[in-house]
Amino acid sequence: MKKLLVIIFLFVFGYSYSQDLIILVNGDEITAKVTEILPDIIKYKKASNLNGPTYNIEKSKVFMIRYKSGDKDIFNAPENVKDAKKQKDKPKVWKPPTNFVYDPSIGNPYCQIRKQTGGKVYGNRGNEIFFRQDVVFYGFDMTYLKMTDPTKQGHGVEIVQKYYETWNDELTNHLILIKDIRKGLDKKTMFVGRSVFPNYRFMDYQNFVIANNYCIPFTDLEKIVKSYALAEKKGLGMVIVLENFNNEGEYSLIWVVFFDIATREILFAAEVSGKASGGKMDKKWTEGVKQAFTKMFVDNIYKHRWINSPMIPEKLRFY
Repeated sequence: MKKLLVIIFLFVFGYSYSQDLIILVNGDEITAKVTEILPDIIKYKKASNLNGPTYNIEKSKVFMIRYKSGDKDIFNAPENVKDAKKQKDKPKVWKPPTNFVYDPSIGNPYCQIRKQTGGKVYGNRGNEIFFRQDVVFYGFDMTYLKMTDPTKQGHGVEIVQKYYETWNDELTNHLILIKDIRKGLDKKTMFVGRSVFPNYRFMDYQNFVIANNYCIPFTDLEKIVKSYALAEKKGLGMVIVLENFNNEGEYSLIWVVFFDIATREILFAAEVSGKASGGKMDKKWTEGVKQAFTKMFVDNIYKHRWINSPMIPEKLRFY
């Protein structure tokens, strides 16, 4: 009710803003720069990052836009606010997506430098992965992968088109075979699901190569797992998410992820790195992925059943 009175006050008396203000029917507010209004959606950029990605919001969720000029557009009448608030307070039931949607906000280009061989683990249900036999492997996800190499900036489109399929083939059919994964994880059986690798076709090719260190925070990793459109309804999902090919540090940084397929909760995830070697683009980085998975994850985390980061020896631990 308090939010409703605030909304009506703004509507009747007006207010002065340095940016546009999107007021939702549930009472929430978004300080933004509105870029386009379409029949069903409104496009905007966050006021705190005007050079960042463009976001979409359904017009049905918007009560009013108050522009910095003082003008306003009203899309839904105030009487809808109370009902919308009730809907918001209802527990939300998560539904798996039927199609993959790329999220340009994922990833952190300013994270700390990782070690050539190191790791850190996350998740509260790590013990489950050691005894469960219903593992479904979904392959290598390179959708949010970035290459850190200032000397190759501007060549992102060329590199993705030339090497992505080669890297996936090298990893899938030569370096990290499903039989080797099953053996390394000591599983009697392991199923192979439809690979999430093709999702990369929706990525931002142009910005694949960057100058800064890059990683995918765990909170973003949770978003990635929830975005997968999978055929299976239950079981223990496993995916290897590639994060960063770092030319300065000569390492490949990856996530090894185990999640509940039904709920998409990440049960256990290890962020690990491996030394890249070999010199050539088609072999160097995939060798680093292999080292990260086999040497750091399997040999130094999984086999020791280290399910929290303090268990990892200091010399191998990310900080």
